[in-house]
Amino acid sequence: MIRAIIAEDEDSLRREISRKVMGISDVKVEYITNEGKDLLNAILKVKPELAILDIKLPEMTGLEVVKNIRDLLPNTEIIFITSYEEYIKDAVRLYAADYIIKPINYERLFNTIERIKRKFNDSSNIIEVRCGDDIKLINANDIYFIEANRKKTFFYTTYEDFLSNTSLSDVYKLLNKKIFFKTSRSYIVNLYKVYSIKSVNRTSLEISFRNKNKKAYLSKKLYYEFRNRLKDILNQPVEMKAN
Repeated sequence: MIRAIIAEDEDSLRREISRKVMGISDVKVEYITNEGKDLLNAILKVKPELAILDIKLPEMTGLEVVKNIRDLLPNTEIIFITSYEEYIKDAVRLYAADYIIKPINYERLFNTIERIKRKFNDSSNIIEVRCGDDIKLINANDIYFIEANRKKTFFYTTYEDFLSNTSLSDVYKLLNKKIFFKTSRSYIVNLYKVYSIKSVNRTSLEISFRNKNKKAYLSKKLYYEFRNRLKDILNQPVEMKAN
């Protein structure tokens, strides 16, 4: 079950969106509003997995709301629904899951919500790793990537980065192979977190992530398999530059 908040200032459209989203299985609409400041307060209180919002809202725009919550709630997925095409670059910078131009294509909206549902449902497992003499519990959904370096394993996650003495191969056995991909001998990557890929030398590509200023690397031998896995799981374009 994922929790959603909806914000739209046009009354009839707000009711229509709410009715249709409420009809989707495993989605619970927690709050509905028609203005920006109320939306911001609701998101900070509920901490939903999904927010569906217009850009032009009274008091505070949808873009301003997302800018205010993005660092605090990096896992909240955002779907913008708007009449304005000119804000799409701003939405991309805020890592929006989708940007839908009115009149609403509901098939596209439903497909995006289904993808978001899969992300949270597939990633909800808790794994255990060793940190010195202690055992640390991690929600796999919070992992961006894992790196092996000098017989140590580094975890890069939503809330903290830390060192583990569980080997990379042992960690990989614990992870859901539908959403985690071993991009080289030294890296395991959460496919849902990938933002872009670019070539850095003859053998490697650099992987950038949503809301994380760290890089992982992909062997060029695995590029086409990696690209196909991304397309399958995300069902949307990913910026890739292999040359």
